[in-house]
Amino acid sequence: MEAENAGAERIVRFGVIGVGGMGQAHCKGLAKVAEARLAAVCDADPATAEQVGQTYGVPHFTTVRALLRARLCDAVLVATPHPLHGPTVRAAFRAGLHVLCEKPLSDRIGEAERMVAEAYTAKRSFGVMFQRRTEPVFVKALELVRTGAIGRVYRTAMVSPEYRTQAYYDSASWRATWRGEGGGVLMNQAPHVMDLFIAIGGMPCEVYGRTETRLHRIEVEDLAEALLTYPDGGSGYLYCSTNEPPPGQMIEVFGDRGKLTWRDGQLRLVRYEPSVSDFTRESKGMWDKPNALEEPLVLPEGESGHHIVLRNFARHLLGFEPLLVPAEEGLKSLEVANAVWLSAHLRKPVKLPINRRAYDRFLALKRKASKEKQVVGATIRQTDPRHNV
Repeated sequence: MEAENAGAERIVRFGVIGVGGMGQAHCKGLAKVAEARLAAVCDADPATAEQVGQTYGVPHFTTVRALLRARLCDAVLVATPHPLHGPTVRAAFRAGLHVLCEKPLSDRIGEAERMVAEAYTAKRSFGVMFQRRTEPVFVKALELVRTGAIGRVYRTAMVSPEYRTQAYYDSASWRATWRGEGGGVLMNQAPHVMDLFIAIGGMPCEVYGRTETRLHRIEVEDLAEALLTYPDGGSGYLYCSTNEPPPGQMIEVFGDRGKLTWRDGQLRLVRYEPSVSDFTRESKGMWDKPNALEEPLVLPEGESGHHIVLRNFARHLLGFEPLLVPAEEGLKSLEVANAVWLSAHLRKPVKLPINRRAYDRFLALKRKASKEKQVVGATIRQTDPRHNV
């Protein structure tokens, strides 16, 4: 990678593609990264591109092709609507740039796999913006799983209230449409928690899904749930909805050696001594139970948020750190989401990996029936104020 010199230090020059909402937050976040510099912005809306470019004092473009031809960047951060991620990311790789992509990687698993394959072909770094992995509770949770604290997983559960108003959906024509988003709560609001759920509990091998549009005037789902089966016989359940306000967000994983629970920001670990399987076989008492001892957890110190992923990506390109969230990690939650939709459509369980062609046909039918949504007044392009950038 050719990065510019700033004194004796190298700086990674970033372009941000899609600056109508989350992309503006990333422009702001780059200012916190000593190893990076915002070099250009791009947006299909000329007024937005110009306004953001002037705000940050960088060149602005209205097409990806024009930004790439300007050769101002070493890497790009892609924050367009997710159905546009694929062609944008692949174009960047072909121009020799590294890519950090907003979640989800795409609206369909087959396309996302092609994006990852193109990164390998181009020998470029490819990361995904799952910034919640930087939160201390999840750094600790993932460490506990890696070190075998809970043992073989018997049961998992995820509940993710992701409340949104009708005004949120009415703010832009692309929101909550099959053509503009490729799905509803599973595609837009739930991927972060689903990523963590899968990273902690493992990847299922079968999904039996159900989706519903319950409270909102939208063409995609505002509620999704699924029963999960795991390769070693474990079972699970996931639920996400934009109808339910917080509190109640939770992940729970029960294993042979312990139970790990994250609920509304709090992490708990209960260890079983001896293991459940050993105690069940060996105990002589009719009403005996294994000891369940809650272990005090010391969370790691440090910052969290989008800018930490940005900093890691820059430092990775400069050769200082391994990539925090490689794009391959983004394939997992996307495949599960696609599996829930396909299962709901077929009204039967589906095996993972799902049939890519079958899902593409399903999505093509949904897009064909998708209707353009009229927005009353101006489109509102804002970042969620709760985001820690």
